[in-house]
Amino acid sequence: MQQWAVLRGDEWWAGPVGDGDHIDMRGSTFYGPVTGKSESSRAAPSPTALSALPAAPAVFTGREDEVAELLGALDPGVGGGSESVVISAVSGLGGVGKTALALCVAHAARGRGWFAGGALFVDLRGYDDVPVTADQAVLALLRALGVGDADLPPTADEQYARYRAELSSREPVLIVLDNASDPAQIAPLLPGEGGGHRVLVTSREVQDSLPVRQFRVDGLTPDASRDLIDRSLRQYEPGDRRVTDEPEAVRQLAELCGHLPLALLIVSALLRRRRQRPVSTLVGELRVAEDRVQALRAKGVDQYGKELSLRPVFDVMYARMEPELARVFRLLGQAPGDSIELKVAGTLTWLERERLEPFLDELAAVSLLTPLPGGGRWVMHDLVRVYARLVAVEDPGVHEDVAQARRRLLKFYVKLLASAKTHVEGIAEEEPQNYFNTRERAVAWLDSERTGLLEICHWTDGDDKGRPDSLLIALYLDSYLLLRRAFDDWATVTKAAYEAACRVHDSWAEARTSDAHGLALFLLRRFEEAETAHRRALRLSEDSGDAEVQTMAWDHIGITLVALRRYDDAIDAHTRSARIAAKAGLVRHASNARVNLGAALGSAGRMEEAQDAFEEALAVHVELGDKRGEIAARDGLGTILFKLGRHEEAVTAFVHALGLCAESGDWHRRANIWNNLGRTWRKLGLHDEALGAHIRALNWYVFFRDRLGETSARANIRAALLQLDRTKDAQSVRRQALDLYRKFGDDPNITELPNTHP
Repeated sequence: MQQWAVLRGDEWWAGPVGDGDHIDMRGSTFYGPVTGKSESSRAAPSPTALSALPAAPAVFTGREDEVAELLGALDPGVGGGSESVVISAVSGLGGVGKTALALCVAHAARGRGWFAGGALFVDLRGYDDVPVTADQAVLALLRALGVGDADLPPTADEQYARYRAELSSREPVLIVLDNASDPAQIAPLLPGEGGGHRVLVTSREVQDSLPVRQFRVDGLTPDASRDLIDRSLRQYEPGDRRVTDEPEAVRQLAELCGHLPLALLIVSALLRRRRQRPVSTLVGELRVAEDRVQALRAKGVDQYGKELSLRPVFDVMYARMEPELARVFRLLGQAPGDSIELKVAGTLTWLERERLEPFLDELAAVSLLTPLPGGGRWVMHDLVRVYARLVAVEDPGVHEDVAQARRRLLKFYVKLLASAKTHVEGIAEEEPQNYFNTRERAVAWLDSERTGLLEICHWTDGDDKGRPDSLLIALYLDSYLLLRRAFDDWATVTKAAYEAACRVHDSWAEARTSDAHGLALFLLRRFEEAETAHRRALRLSEDSGDAEVQTMAWDHIGITLVALRRYDDAIDAHTRSARIAAKAGLVRHASNARVNLGAALGSAGRMEEAQDAFEEALAVHVELGDKRGEIAARDGLGTILFKLGRHEEAVTAFVHALGLCAESGDWHRRANIWNNLGRTWRKLGLHDEALGAHIRALNWYVFFRDRLGETSARANIRAALLQLDRTKDAQSVRRQALDLYRKFGDDPNITELPNTHP
């Protein structure tokens, strides 16, 4: 009979196989085969469930989609359980909440009854000064599996084999490998045999060398950011109502944090420490901080023992970069706006596309850039951009490289923006360097670069010698911002441009930017301020003898005076503008002034004179091939003909102007003309046609967010409905129109852009 023997401590126990009695065999002689097993004083690992997961995050919100997607990847039932191991890797910027997401998902999976074999967790500390190696991690995992020190194999290879053997005998196990920085930390820890095991990895870097399903995690939405702050405060003190009481301050605070969960948890900790102070005080401190990344730190550690400080997270990533990659990172951080075009990246780095793209790919792989769909554009997180600029400032050795990059970018934008402006104004054939084939492409480029262009208007060229390129960019943006009716933005950039011109004592630029600022103020209905800015431009241009700016300033003063109902003064101003332009040979400027003179004469009731002014201007614009000027002249002429009761002629003028608008893409003026055409058709008794015209105008006004135009269109729709005996509908529209009048002003006539000068 085969016998067995077991070493327990320092005593042998033996007996026949299958016999339940234990026999003391010390000092015995064995005859026949004996099976021996060494057993330590610690119990052998049991194939029952185990859990080594840290607690789920105490405050977690805004990741519903990510949680659902990860749970779908971890589900042991997916694929019929045929796979032995499925690996999911979560990547993202440091501080984006990868660990919290992984632990939330792991606990949810366990709560569903998955992974009956248990769950294991190890923090690989991949971005610490001394990361955890796979050799160290496997020891921790073996101990979690119940393997005592006395039973650990002597070599690393044997330990990995034992680890895989332990897993192979278990039901499905979830293994969470947190904070990995190198595939070498992960690969040896993957299970071998056994079905249904799942591995969940978190890392700041994409794990593209391993057979993983990759997930990328970005910042939270504004609503989720607000909820995270609110829950963090109320968990500490349920009665804390600051988020509810200061919604705008909380919104700004979340923006300053870039909606990054670590930053949001830091400001929450700061608010808990200063629980008697409003949120707005912290917003003010962060807004003026020289180093916002460094300012985002709080005392203590988080739930998982991690430091509540943002800068060390970024410092580690920067320190890991090779010198060339670090240079590209610093220079890309100088890009304005919320995204970086490939041409902008090339201009900043002075690298050809073939050399540049591998660096962009590498920065994306380590979560410092995010490629946008469609290719050709990347996003750098706001706080990462702040950090990139900071390290460039802190290192004197890179200052000149950065300064040259910024100058190159300014000149790049000046060239492209000058070309785009000609397309927006419909005079691209006059531009010797045409970078855009069509107006649509020019406008699309402006739309994509809008945020960056607005930011770059506030740059200086460093030494402020000569005319700053940032000033020219502000001036070249006028036509585009008018097209997009971004009057607040235009007022902001023209003010910055005027200040830049004063700083470098450029009298021409002072006059031109002051005039542009006045026009922006006019469109914001700040008429007295607008007149002041235009008269300042006039004084400056008279001192320098600049006839062109004098012409524009007088014309814009006239437009403002019409809005202030000072019609005689307005007529005088437009007359002066036309006279100065004609004397200087500025034919288009003179004709523009005649268009605006016609409008002023019409407002003063001098209809025949107004008609003459419009017809004279129309002839000049047709001869010049200036479609914008022709549209304005035909629209103005139609308005005067309407007032004179010559409605059929007015319709002809309006319809002709509509066709020109379609050719030039001047959709906002087209809305005004539809509105005028509808009024004219009503006078002719064509009420159905009139209603259709006013509805077209309303749709365009709503599209352009022109509330005054919308008000006028609704008032006209009401009139058309009344003429069609649709009284109930008319009452509803009247209420909407009155609400808009009360909110946005009582003069629906100032909805049209003035006939400005190129």
